[in-house]
Amino acid sequence: MPGRIAGVSKRLIDVAREEFLNNGFENASIRTIASKAQTSPRAIYTRFENKEALFDAVVKTGFEEFKAMYTKEREAYWERAKKRDFSVEPEKIYVKFIEYAYEHKDDFILLLKCSKGTRYENFCKDIADYEIKGVEDNVPVLFQTDSGEAMTYFVESITYSFYDNLFSPLVSGMDLKTAKEYVGMLTRFYTLGISMGEGKALFEK
Repeated sequence: MPGRIAGVSKRLIDVAREEFLNNGFENASIRTIASKAQTSPRAIYTRFENKEALFDAVVKTGFEEFKAMYTKEREAYWERAKKRDFSVEPEKIYVKFIEYAYEHKDDFILLLKCSKGTRYENFCKDIADYEIKGVEDNVPVLFQTDSGEAMTYFVESITYSFYDNLFSPLVSGMDLKTAKEYVGMLTRFYTLGISMGEGKALFEK
């Protein structure tokens, strides 16, 4: 079997990134990617099992880095919360997330707008589900009342809404400074909603 030509995989990923950004995963064309990368569809399938594997290669590094950062920050937050330590304001954590998204703009546009048909298409919902579990595990008193069913629905609703809107400044083209201000406002609104669900200022210092 002939050896692979050095640099072809990187060129494919660069061209694929542009094609996915322009057309989304579902409408992206392997033939177009191959043509622009000056190779053949067969060469692509030699390196990547299918179109989704190519999409995965484009976004995986940014996604995995964000996932690791997100998980670390949220776990650390809940550990501090158990000790009633709220020295790190929630909005500072989420501002860090939006800063990362702006630094990796193409990856996040792909995840947020272009990933339908891939395992990433529920990106925001998956994060929200993780957050909801964190609330359920760390603030169980919220759900241990006669209104437990309503509270579950409430927490799910505001959490899904929060994450659906967290990265909207990036998608809309807002500048980073304004986006950070927006995320601060959004986070304070969200955490206050969770706090009031418990009947007291859960997140106050």
